[in-house]
Amino acid sequence: MTLTRSIGWLAAALAAAAVLAACSGSGSSDSVIVEGDIPIAYVKRADTLNLNPTDGGGFAEGGDLMLRETSSPSAPEHNLTTQFTQGRGDASDPEVSYDGKKIVFAMRCPASNSATIGGLPACTGRWNIWEYDMSSGGLTKGTFRRLTASTESDDVDPVYLPGGRGFVFSSNRQTGSYANQALGRSYYALDEYERQRVFNLHTMDADGAAITQVSFNQSHDRNPVIRLNGDVMFSRWDHVADRNHFKVFRMKPDGTDLFVLYGSHSEGNTFLNPRDMDPKGAYAGQITSDLMPLQRTHEGGALVRVDVANYSEQNTPANKDVPTEGGQVAMTDKTLNAERGFSPFGRATTPYPLWDGTDRILVAWKPCEVHRGTDVVPCASLTQAELDRLGDANRTIEQREADELQDNVRPHYAIYMFNPKQQTWLNVASPPPGFMYTDPIALVARTEPKVVEPTNLDEDLAKQKLGLLEVRSVYDTDGLGRMGDPVLAPVDTAGACSEPIPKTTPTDAADTRAQVAHLLRMKDPADSAYLCSPARFIRVMRAVAPPSGSIGLRHAIGETNFEPQQILGYAPIEPDGSFKLRVPADTPIGLAVVDAEGRAFQTHTNWIQVRPGERRTCDGCHSPRRGGALNSGAVVDTVPAAWRSAMASARLSGETMASTRTRLDPSALQLATDLLSQDIWADTARPGVQARPSVALRYTGNALAAQDLATAVPQRGVINYPEHIQPLWTRDRGSNTCTRCHGAGAALDLSGSIAGTGRLLSYESLLVGAPVIDPVTGLPVTRLVEGVPQVVREPALVETGASEGDAAGLARKSRLVEILSGQTLMASADTRTIYPTPAVNHAGLLNAAEKRLVAEWIDLGGKYYNDPFDANAQVREVRTLSQATFTAKVLPVLSSTCATACHMGVGSGRGTDFRRNRFVLTGDAEGDYNVTLSMVTNTCQPAANPLLAQPSTRPHPSGATGQTRAPLPVGSAGYQALYSWIASGCPTP
Repeated sequence: MTLTRSIGWLAAALAAAAVLAACSGSGSSDSVIVEGDIPIAYVKRADTLNLNPTDGGGFAEGGDLMLRETSSPSAPEHNLTTQFTQGRGDASDPEVSYDGKKIVFAMRCPASNSATIGGLPACTGRWNIWEYDMSSGGLTKGTFRRLTASTESDDVDPVYLPGGRGFVFSSNRQTGSYANQALGRSYYALDEYERQRVFNLHTMDADGAAITQVSFNQSHDRNPVIRLNGDVMFSRWDHVADRNHFKVFRMKPDGTDLFVLYGSHSEGNTFLNPRDMDPKGAYAGQITSDLMPLQRTHEGGALVRVDVANYSEQNTPANKDVPTEGGQVAMTDKTLNAERGFSPFGRATTPYPLWDGTDRILVAWKPCEVHRGTDVVPCASLTQAELDRLGDANRTIEQREADELQDNVRPHYAIYMFNPKQQTWLNVASPPPGFMYTDPIALVARTEPKVVEPTNLDEDLAKQKLGLLEVRSVYDTDGLGRMGDPVLAPVDTAGACSEPIPKTTPTDAADTRAQVAHLLRMKDPADSAYLCSPARFIRVMRAVAPPSGSIGLRHAIGETNFEPQQILGYAPIEPDGSFKLRVPADTPIGLAVVDAEGRAFQTHTNWIQVRPGERRTCDGCHSPRRGGALNSGAVVDTVPAAWRSAMASARLSGETMASTRTRLDPSALQLATDLLSQDIWADTARPGVQARPSVALRYTGNALAAQDLATAVPQRGVINYPEHIQPLWTRDRGSNTCTRCHGAGAALDLSGSIAGTGRLLSYESLLVGAPVIDPVTGLPVTRLVEGVPQVVREPALVETGASEGDAAGLARKSRLVEILSGQTLMASADTRTIYPTPAVNHAGLLNAAEKRLVAEWIDLGGKYYNDPFDANAQVREVRTLSQATFTAKVLPVLSSTCATACHMGVGSGRGTDFRRNRFVLTGDAEGDYNVTLSMVTNTCQPAANPLLAQPSTRPHPSGATGQTRAPLPVGSAGYQALYSWIASGCPTP
């Protein structure tokens, strides 16, 4: 069953909706008592809370931990935490111990509350981890203990580790990454929307001691649970460039062996709250999850079942014995919308499968209700025409706002028992007005997972805070061919190298691919394929996390979806596609396979990590896929006769070429600043055997001085456009100077003049395409985006788009690089039409080092500044702009004027183009405050800040059409509220 929106409603379906909606009442009759009554716990939360996947620690007063003596609407209900919250706190994320006698949960209450625990104030004003113990006092007279007590950070999503080993939880305390940020800095990192301090996974002992960060993502890691094999399964916000979704990941409790479990390239944007189905039930080996968009549904969506034992992706089976199609299915016959927009059958969240042989699921569900004027009416009462109207994604904002029907009823989630076999929904608990019930758990014993002992780590590496990363072959790629033919360009297949990656049939019976790279040919110097293997180097990058509490950040980053990055260095890739190197531990790492000229074949759009001392080996690039490593068995152990005898005799069984090389020369494990590779394998004394061409591509110190950079050399792997790229255009090259043709007033102005944005005009010209003009009307072509008509733009000379669906290397996709290299790479045919090959051959205008620098800058995402701490970037920490004033006076304006339409978080491939909508608002005060700071550049000139300058002029957004007034006109009350707040941050003389 498809998970996407379906609006073809039948009368029978409407009748079913009416029955389902009728179950949402309080249900006082014992006729709906759930069979096999069990005590349950859940949280009561204020329905004013804007739950969003991107908000890791949302808070609203009025929340508590609730307990119901049996899973029946008529059973007694108890508020367990009111003694602490006193009506001013909140609770979330309860989890039961494996013996069913304890509940660990998160609670936040103001420090001014009078409650105490152990003689100390109970509340700290932040989210802390608590435990409720029913071992001696029973369900309602148990004892509490507070496990964490931070006053500066938030701890949420706790779960018990098996064997009494303590807990895993999510926290923004960043105990490991705070002191180990890029560029030698120590600071709290914001997520890749520049909104909230990042929530990553931490562990602690059973008594709350020894808190250790174990995941190092650049955006949130949420909802950890423990699988029966002892792995931690969780939802990871995978957000690099246009990749922007939550998928299901797993790792060992110590943070080693972190990898995606399911969904990187599968239908649906955000998998939250993944849990294992009953291991003895009909769906053993499968998980359930709620599937939703990134924002605007109060964390509600479809209820899905995922067969992670047999599928790594939708329609990607584990082996040939598994059906080709499958992986995830909707659990409900009635389609719950997994995307943004109208959902006529309501939305579900926080499923909890029972392990009692029934395959039932406790789940929070909210019916579909809409406002008709001031009245709340069930969707089952709407006409077909009204349903169609609400489901029409092509309505403008004005049409939506003028409609008497508004899909904006607060989320009144109630607890239900869902039986997927019978498709029945039985009401268990309904909240009082103004509240919602979520996160149900059953207070019964469950099978305790396996205790996973800590990974055997390399002590020497651990002392150096390093890990070892080995890939057996970059050509051992997934079915999408991320390091195969799809990323190759005409330049790679020219001449004698018409098949740079030769193919063969896989020998592994479990391999589901029809063809794989023929590594035996590629590693043999006597074979022509040896000279053609395209992958020459691995580039290692690390994230430069956005610092919290800073203004001007978004302006400094520039016209790109990427956050800043730093190049850590390069290592050669051997002919069999293997590489092995040391990388910083506990660091978000990105990898890119590059050609001999330093241009990436693909863009790494997620972050990987190794723990200190971890020795991590991957079969290939862009897994998951099933079956053994391609570079193993007979393939890896075949020693070509054309190898040098010294290398052939030194090789050990099972070693890849990289493993042998680095064992013989440990210095080869070190990352190098430059692209350096020399063939040590080919026995050129043999007739017809040639060595692979050596590569020595440096910024300076090249064999020919003319190939060196004459402009500023990037330091510490940081490339800033004004400092390193702009000087290439204005450098005096005699008659070949770029500005000779591309000076002031030219269609492409590279002269160094300043644009209206305050950035260099050359940067804007390279990264923003011109409007598409209708040849008939002569007017810009528009399209409707989130209800706003916007101008369609042509591709730019520099490509910065990269997602899980299109991750080809940015430099190789950019027409600018094609023109500067004189080669046909991966730019689209349309882009070549828009930017035809110039009459003047540009291939020799830049030298080798300069072309490398341009390629690196583009491959990193084309940022304006990659160093937000560079003084010229004008990113400054600000302590004078009050968050309290923002929440009271500014946030209401932004929420009513900006957040209702355009400024929302969008997932991969959905919604408004992030490059023209980087200001993401969700209603969370702290997150909205931080991201608003990024739109402020000068507190002493309020009107000049993007926060005011953009919405106070029209068109806004920049491509909007038909506007008669600016969204936030100068002089309006909203404008003045923003103006006054910005001005309050200007230092007084």
